[in-house]
Amino acid sequence: MSSSRVLSTANPALLTGSVGAAVLYLAMARSRPSRRRMIVKTASTALLSAMAAVQGGPLLLVAALALGSLGDAFLAWDDDASFLLGLASFLVAHLLYIVVFFQNNTNITEGPWALLRSWRAPAAGSLILLVSVMITILVPRIDQGLRPPVVLYSLTILVMALTALTVDSSRVVAGSLMFSGSDAILAADRFLVSPASSHRAWMQPAVWVLYYFGQLQIALGLLPLP
Repeated sequence: MSSSRVLSTANPALLTGSVGAAVLYLAMARSRPSRRRMIVKTASTALLSAMAAVQGGPLLLVAALALGSLGDAFLAWDDDASFLLGLASFLVAHLLYIVVFFQNNTNITEGPWALLRSWRAPAAGSLILLVSVMITILVPRIDQGLRPPVVLYSLTILVMALTALTVDSSRVVAGSLMFSGSDAILAADRFLVSPASSHRAWMQPAVWVLYYFGQLQIALGLLPLP
């Protein structure tokens, strides 16, 4: 599917506004939390949700993107309460994505078996290994109260990404893998890397780039063609 054909499914004004807000937030990603920073961050995914609604996308896609926007609002702040609320918002968003991906499987009866086709099997194995390693490393290093929600969230995004591999859309697959990569880097940045580490200079922008373009690819992959 050509890029021009896919982009023709998107509302130009909403898509431009979303990408513009995402680029603006990228420039603000390492700045101190503020309402302005939160609004810019939230607007990028909120406009993707509006675009999906205007273009007649699946209702669950619209809701998942809206919950992503809500999660962005919470994660724009650094305290633990906001982190947990953001985690909960994205957890529900991933559950909705799982349902959407099953609904968009071209042959639902083959669902899980689609993972065994060509490159999908090693991709699935790599995801399982990545999440297993991340959970093993994270659990001893985070507060006991955070362990259950972090493990639950990690397993949920794994299921989301595995389900995406059953969808016959390279954009949906790429978007889900980017989303998963973003969460892995975010977890490392928050729990594993020292606040003074020089790696944070690239990790925080990388989280945003992978996250936003992951959401964008999923949205474009699920929008109906004109």
